Amino acid sequence: MRKAHLALFLVVFVDLLGLGILAPLIPFYVERLGVTPEIITLVIAVYALCQFLGTPFWGGVSDRIGRKPVLLMSMAGHAASYLILAYADSLLLLIASRALGGFTSANLATAYAYVADTTTEDERAKGLGRISAAFGLGFIFGPLIGGVLATVGSDGATNFFLPAITAMGLSLLSCLGIWLFIPETAKPQTHDVSTRRAPANLFKSLAEISRRPIIFKAILLCFITVLFMAGRETILPLWADNKHAMSVREVGFIISIAGLTLTSVQLTLIGPLTRKFGESNLLKASLLLFAAGWLSIALATTFLQIIGASILSGIATAFFQTSLQSLLSKRAGASERGSVMGVYQATSSLGRFTGQAGSGTIYAQIGVDAVFLLGAVAMAPALILAVLIAKGLTQKPRLKSSDKSDSEPQSSAEPPIDKEIVA
Repeated sequence: MRKAHLALFLVVFVDLLGLGILAPLIPFYVERLGVTPEIITLVIAVYALCQFLGTPFWGGVSDRIGRKPVLLMSMAGHAASYLILAYADSLLLLIASRALGGFTSANLATAYAYVADTTTEDERAKGLGRISAAFGLGFIFGPLIGGVLATVGSDGATNFFLPAITAMGLSLLSCLGIWLFIPETAKPQTHDVSTRRAPANLFKSLAEISRRPIIFKAILLCFITVLFMAGRETILPLWADNKHAMSVREVGFIISIAGLTLTSVQLTLIGPLTRKFGESNLLKASLLLFAAGWLSIALATTFLQIIGASILSGIATAFFQTSLQSLLSKRAGASERGSVMGVYQATSSLGRFTGQAGSGTIYAQIGVDAVFLLGAVAMAPALILAVLIAKGLTQKPRLKSSDKSDSEPQSSAEPPIDKEIVA
């Protein structure tokens, strides 16, 4: 599977490169239509909202029909959304592009499920870290390429067409890579009535997960943390301009440093650190690093101090994403892994939507540093959740025969998974 994992890494990188090309330009796509900043923020957040609604559905579909078809449909959806964006001359078309892209963005959750299908538990964190690193690389190089494309043949005006068409081409290239180089791993369940699962919907998946104490706590932890991660990312350019009078180039450098840190840690350190300390300890460390990084950026007075705070946040993000995803993939049985990872990704998207939509109000009504300070404080209850998760993982099951119906599903294709006790 090494060749398949390399191909998957490249496919995710190419697709996220296209997303990264447009990431710094989306606000200007909206602004050119003459709308207010409040509307700009909401249009940006539409992607995360539709991702929240669509990812659990695609996760369940990938469990039923396989990972490869869902990856193909996801990339095709991205390509179509970029084509609409290239020709969007109204707010309605712009919203349609963002909504379609968000709803079909099942590639990450499905890629994580693919890696979980094809790795042992000892190697899973390393494999998941590499996929997350592909995401980071896309957002290191994508914005740089987007900035160049936006100035090509524009005579001083921003070229909105070329970046969107380039992103579409990259998504189509990813489709071709999936078709040619990535074999299917999940066994489709459509022919066996006894194992057939209905397409997942968000509320049903959440209801099922609410009866799974460890997984439920992990999903809640995801929401709390991502909420403030997204708020920090969204407000950083405005904060840097208003408080420190930074240029766009300086802000871009800060974002690139954070992305480079994230990617470097995921590619080189996650595997060895996980084997030495375990996912639970890295998860707790990530929350402490988030608190330190966000507090440091609020108190920073120099450019180098802001860079240092961004490095802390990059390390924290690397630890958090990979450790939590690895823990979730181990708790879920093979037949439900896509659904569980889909709910995780959807919760992350809901956190991103809420953080993006609310950060501007917090910034304007409470204070320029409020998003960072509130995020640091929120890491205290998040750390309590992480401690409870770690404690639950170390407890031995005490199930009676009458409790078996409430236990977690097992997979004959994997080592037994510790059952959780439902109160």
